[in-house]
Amino acid sequence: MQRPLIAVTPWYDYEKGVTYIKDGYCEGIIEAGGLAFLLPAVAGEDLLDEAISRFDGFLISGGPDIDPAYYNEVNLPYNGSISPVRDQMEICIVKKAVLQGKPVFGICRGIQVMNVALGGTLYQDIQAQVKAENLLKHSQEAPKWFPTHEIFIEKDSRVWNSFMRDTVRVNSYHHQAVKDIAPGFKATSRSPDGIIESLELENHVFAVGVQWHPELMWRKNADFLRLFSDFVDSCKKL
Repeated sequence: MQRPLIAVTPWYDYEKGVTYIKDGYCEGIIEAGGLAFLLPAVAGEDLLDEAISRFDGFLISGGPDIDPAYYNEVNLPYNGSISPVRDQMEICIVKKAVLQGKPVFGICRGIQVMNVALGGTLYQDIQAQVKAENLLKHSQEAPKWFPTHEIFIEKDSRVWNSFMRDTVRVNSYHHQAVKDIAPGFKATSRSPDGIIESLELENHVFAVGVQWHPELMWRKNADFLRLFSDFVDSCKKL
């Protein structure tokens, strides 16, 4: 069987005019049996329609904050940098890929894009907006592959099936998080302070977002490659 073709959304540096991707995303797809291609940073709907028709699945990568206008909020002082072209292209990809029944895997920013694209909202800053006595440090100062907090996983979810256990320790590099869950999504894991760590779209071949960074962990711990494998296997079934 040929490897499924999987599109990875890019990072984009506006000052340098450089399109790129960080380590672990494409390599994880390839290690799991897929063939990864980095998309150009374009927001034209015609081009994206053609990409969606040609690729078997889509990985929405990490990156900067989403323009809160997409979830009907003003840009508060603690919202960070915004990438307009990525917002446009990734929200378009998620909406259309989900509608066409194509697999989508979102990582960090990716889970947030998936939630916003389908009608959910975000905390623009966890420290400023989440009132919890046991609030965790979600922007770790440790090696990127090193897990710094636990998550509690719902049984009978794709995330649970990937790890086959109720708790897993993950890394954490984010200051925003899912607030109101978009219709059709279900939270399938949370950190001890209640922050949503994964979402899964019900009755879909594969639409999963995770808040941590498995692309930085799978080389040290093969358990984190299973999410990539589940995603790639879903792409093979189309």
